[in-house]
Amino acid sequence: MNADLRRLLRWLARAQPPLGPLLRALLGGFVATATNVGLLVGALALLVESATRPGLRAVLGVLIVIELLAFLRSPIRFNERLGSHRLGFAAVTRWRRWLVETIGRWNFARWRSYAAGDLLERSLRDTDELQDLWLRGVIPSVSTLTTLLVADLVIGSLPARGSWWAYAGVLALFQLLGLVGLLANLGPLLRADRGLRSARASYQAALVELSAVAPELVLLGRFDYLERRSKGAREALRRGEVALWRQRRIASGVALLATIGTLVTLGARHPHSSPLWIVVAALLALSTFEALSTVRSALDTAVAISAAAERLEDLDWPLAAGARPWPQESTLGAHHVRLQEGEKVLLEDGSLDLLPGQRLAVTGPSGAGKSTLLRGLGALDTVKSGTVSIGDTSLDEIDEQQLRRRLIYVPSEPGLTRGFARDVVHLGRVGNRDFQADLAALGPHVEASTKWDELSRGERQRVAIVRALVTSPEIFLLDEPTSGLGAEETRAILALLASTGASVMIATHDNQVMAWCNRVLELRDGRLRLLNR
Repeated sequence: MNADLRRLLRWLARAQPPLGPLLRALLGGFVATATNVGLLVGALALLVESATRPGLRAVLGVLIVIELLAFLRSPIRFNERLGSHRLGFAAVTRWRRWLVETIGRWNFARWRSYAAGDLLERSLRDTDELQDLWLRGVIPSVSTLTTLLVADLVIGSLPARGSWWAYAGVLALFQLLGLVGLLANLGPLLRADRGLRSARASYQAALVELSAVAPELVLLGRFDYLERRSKGAREALRRGEVALWRQRRIASGVALLATIGTLVTLGARHPHSSPLWIVVAALLALSTFEALSTVRSALDTAVAISAAAERLEDLDWPLAAGARPWPQESTLGAHHVRLQEGEKVLLEDGSLDLLPGQRLAVTGPSGAGKSTLLRGLGALDTVKSGTVSIGDTSLDEIDEQQLRRRLIYVPSEPGLTRGFARDVVHLGRVGNRDFQADLAALGPHVEASTKWDELSRGERQRVAIVRALVTSPEIFLLDEPTSGLGAEETRAILALLASTGASVMIATHDNQVMAWCNRVLELRDGRLRLLNR
């Protein structure tokens, strides 16, 4: 339970709500809750008072207060909900920023491990669920417990003054025991919820598995196997549902027992006082049930969204943030590098150096690992062993912003090419080149406000090259940048790259590109070797 509670507290801390909106939301919740309790107590107290003191004048003051509470209850409740939703919306905004910043640091291998589902869409839904931490958790609980404390103080102050403080203390003790009981049940609730989620997952997996083979097994007369196989999953699911239901019943029982204890104590022994104040004390004691039920609902909410918190926490993959500046000597070096995908070794003990201004081509069969090598050299994927550095500085020690501005990787299938030309090319960065002139050098003549929708593969590749040029990097890592282009278009790209004076490493099968490069390496059977030309 401690780990689960710490996880939820971390997500509350990540919301970092401004103090002003938080206090306003808490105050709005308290006023709304206190108004409901006051309306209940006041209405019944009015009946008692009017029964003992007939006449409108005797009850006029109480009646006016009740009418005011009844009139103001709706706007007060609306204000409380509005404040809570504002706080929840602000929390979701911060959580989503955390989400984008977190997964934006992932390398290629980490992304690929989540390729089976729409990670971002699911994670956004999880952040939406987490806002219930505020809307149905923190705000209602704090407001209700504060109201409970005020109610105890009111009971202690009832006439005859001083006589009610002993009962107020007993009442507070029962409420505290109820709260402790609810918190003690949180751990079993979380375990039961996790067990039910696991049983549901196993049940769904069994359904998918059996649905694929059910027709054949029925034809083979093995319906008994289907029944046995599904029965185990169904039984585990039933046990999980029963376990969670039982823990929720225990939580409901805690609130009920605490309330019964307060009322029994009041009936057995209460100060000598007028019937009016005994009724007021009984109604305030009865509010214990509603208060503890609100806390129970808040804890149920925490349990319900614990799965979302777990999934999001799994995304948090801390990476060491480099802080060193870009080195003066900008040779890209790889020494004794090992690349591996699953069990397949793509490169064993590979070494190379890309000197400033040099052009290096890497060729080899499809699937040999050329793209993986470029991603490793660009610090977008991890190498199993060996070092990749700029000069004498390891890539992971260099400040990320400087690294991404000075070293650019262009994939073989560029994305993010829909939208206005300036936005597509700059991607929020500050450029120091005329991207329209660069595009014109490659063929397309566009305005900054030109809107792109469906670009061909060749157009996407040229846009990606111009996008890579925007920050005037010192090193380009290009993956098959000319595979969708003709000879003239390829010549234009090579000329534009040559005009920058930057270092260029290209994975390619294009003879025209290899002829343009100073050196050509072949990656084959896990080895890098220099090709003679």
